[in-house]
Amino acid sequence: RFSGIIEEHLDVNSSPHHLITSRNAYLKLRLLMERGCIFVGHGLRQDFATVNIFVPPSQVVDTVEIFHLPRMRYISLRFLVNYLLKRDMQQDVHDSIEDARAALELYVKALEFKRDGSFDKVLRDIYDFGRKVDWKLGVNISSSNLES
Repeated sequence: RFSGIIEEHLDVNSSPHHLITSRNAYLKLRLLMERGCIFVGHGLRQDFATVNIFVPPSQVVDTVEIFHLPRMRYISLRFLVNYLLKRDMQQDVHDSIEDARAALELYVKALEFKRDGSFDKVLRDIYDFGRKVDWKLGVNISSSNLES
């Protein structure tokens, strides 16, 4: 299953994207990994498994792991973006570029929270809020609406 991709995206004549083969994509990822690049994303373990590449943990910044409490559910990218960045995403079609940008913004936000000493409280607040709304969130629901 590939979300966000439509047939014309895969047609060399009509695609708005620069297309490369799976092999070339793998080789580019491998080159970045071998050069020591840091990969920032959300749920990267599955992405790397799909491509069949091992990236050392020291080169992976995964917001699904950063914003996670032990023995608790993993929080979706969309929920985190809505709660922390106050915007909705992926309303119609999945967009991997939007995901990547959002994951980077969340990472920067996590660094800010850690710098000012509020990260642990913010993470607990996210889980408390998620339970309150049954992990469903849209543009019309905000954390300030449900404070009690």
